[in-house]
Amino acid sequence: MEKRKISYWCVFILVFAARAWAAPVAGSESIIDVMADLMLQLGVIIVVSRSAHLFFEKFHISSVLGELVLGMLIGPYLLGSIGLPGFPEGIFPLYEQSSISVTPQLYGIATVASVLLLFMTGLEIDLALLFRYSVTGIIVGAGGVLLSFFGGAALGMFFLETSLFDPRAMFLGVIATATSMGITARVLSEKRKMDSPEGVTILAGAVIGDVLGIILLAIVSSLFIALRGGGSENDLSVQAVAIRAILVWLGFTAAGIFFARHLSRLMKKLKSVVHISVVAFGMALILAGIFEKAGLAMIIGGYVMGLSLSKTDLNDTVRATLDTLNAFFVPIFFVVMGMMVNLFDLLSLNTLFVGGVFTVIAVSAKMIGCGGPALFLNFNRHGATRVAVGMVPRGEVALIIAGIGLSMRIIDQSMFDASIIMTLVTTIAAPPLLSKMLDSEKRGTRKVVKIRETVATSFDFSSSELNELFTSKVLQAFRGEGFFIHAMTIYGNTVYHLRRDEISITMKTTEQMLEFETDAQDVIFVKTIVYETLLGLNSTITRVKDLIRPEVFLKGLTEETARGEPDISRILDSRCVIPELKSDNKKDIIGELMDVLYVNGMVSDRESALKAVFEREESMSTGMQYGIALPHGKTDTVNKITVSVGIARKGVDFQALDGQPSTIFVMVLSPVNVTGPHIQFLASLSALLNSAQAREELLNSKTSGEIFWFFRKKLGKQ
Repeated sequence: MEKRKISYWCVFILVFAARAWAAPVAGSESIIDVMADLMLQLGVIIVVSRSAHLFFEKFHISSVLGELVLGMLIGPYLLGSIGLPGFPEGIFPLYEQSSISVTPQLYGIATVASVLLLFMTGLEIDLALLFRYSVTGIIVGAGGVLLSFFGGAALGMFFLETSLFDPRAMFLGVIATATSMGITARVLSEKRKMDSPEGVTILAGAVIGDVLGIILLAIVSSLFIALRGGGSENDLSVQAVAIRAILVWLGFTAAGIFFARHLSRLMKKLKSVVHISVVAFGMALILAGIFEKAGLAMIIGGYVMGLSLSKTDLNDTVRATLDTLNAFFVPIFFVVMGMMVNLFDLLSLNTLFVGGVFTVIAVSAKMIGCGGPALFLNFNRHGATRVAVGMVPRGEVALIIAGIGLSMRIIDQSMFDASIIMTLVTTIAAPPLLSKMLDSEKRGTRKVVKIRETVATSFDFSSSELNELFTSKVLQAFRGEGFFIHAMTIYGNTVYHLRRDEISITMKTTEQMLEFETDAQDVIFVKTIVYETLLGLNSTITRVKDLIRPEVFLKGLTEETARGEPDISRILDSRCVIPELKSDNKKDIIGELMDVLYVNGMVSDRESALKAVFEREESMSTGMQYGIALPHGKTDTVNKITVSVGIARKGVDFQALDGQPSTIFVMVLSPVNVTGPHIQFLASLSALLNSAQAREELLNSKTSGEIFWFFRKKLGKQ
């Protein structure tokens, strides 16, 4: 650990030394210097944002907040502008040539991230599910959007001393409309309330709210561009712009949904999943550029593209493939948004006051706009309040809209900072309040809809690979049964919301577990679909096993040569060599080889490691030909490839392929989720011991030292 810290400091010093020694050229910076600064800035943002993400996720706090706060700290208004060797103006100097405080290059990357974020958000929407099951959610979402919009606009009218139709006032209304579905979904998932009347209504209302908010953003941004071109608020031409914005949005969305299946078939001709996903995002960027040229915000284009593909069978594939890209780009966006916040203005009494008023209006609008309609839709006071509180968090969409407003100069720095205050307060305060309200056992509906006895049913696959394979198969089975599936990521785990008629199921995936939350009467259905899926997998595996004929395939392993052998001297410890094994049966031989590893501290849990090796032996014996046996397995009890070697000169029955006794035993243990040359190492051992001369030389080695040096000489790097 100390060596690692020293290495980090060495890299840090070298970077700054290189920058300090580089003689600056008089005049403007060259493109190479600009790109070098951008690379360094991106590197810093990525490293610190991932650190903040892990820290905040550990305490079940939205990582968006961590990235936003981190951006404020390292941005140009605080630490970013502090001079350092080679960086006299700081790593993130204040950029004063535009309305935003960061360089155009950095903001450009953040813009790409925002388009990606809205593209992924659009992919997650299941319109069929919403319109079929969630009329209540639509009414609640629309009510919250309308009241939030007029509340935010009223704030702008008062503080900016302008009319309702001033784009600046209207834009504050658009910022207020957003609802963060992801933040609320985390609370609902933790409390197992995603399938409750309140949970379904909140999730549907949040999606509808975002859709309506995007439409309002299209209208307001178009109005602003028209007014900036010389029109007035009362001009018919300006009003026509608003109508055009709605028609453009609806036209592209309708066309995208209508032609989605044709587009899906065309994209499938690319064959590769990676190619399909990259082209899909490329089309989102193209649409974003078209919308911007048409006077609409770029993120609307990305959102429409995602919405169009959400109904196709490419949906899950594209989302899964772009997940890494999303994890890379999106934190950059939130950190950059934080950098655009002027902390000194943010903490000024005037901004704090405006932000406080904005927060009160934003909270009240959702409480009344969402809670009020809920009271007329079979919710009682307790249920309506839960729905309203669940709609309060603003989160990522509000930040994106606020950033667009600042970059377009629709709102100024003070209004942007006030919007950040509103977003922070609603995102921080609402989740714990909702969590506490959900702990209450009071019924949320006036009429008893249905008494739900939620039951959790878990399946442990003891393998992340097997769990991943089974998850895809079981989702396919649910789709075959006519279920609508909505997926979201909560604290690093994927949660699937499955609905069909009156049946509602929540499926959660962890690294090795699959858990279902259902009504008690639906447990038998879930178990049946899981059982049938397992039978199907077993049938497939049996056919594959028959196809490859493992006894013939494994026989070939000892008849070939190998390349790229790993350095045995870095893997094998001389203390883990047994020149004379005492056991006379397979089970005890494996036990002896494991004992020497355990005694020397190479294995943390002997029984767990033995279980991994015996499970591998159950599928097929690792006894090869020519007296060679290579028992092995993957286990969490080791953190690197671990090897022990033993010789049984009289021979032991190990169910070898050729039926002959085994004399040379090499046990190999590898960690489960750490990449390493496990297969390569086994292949190298098989190739080495294929030589009769090598086997004879090894069997003539009498001591552990001689055996160790045999392997080092044959496989070690000289």
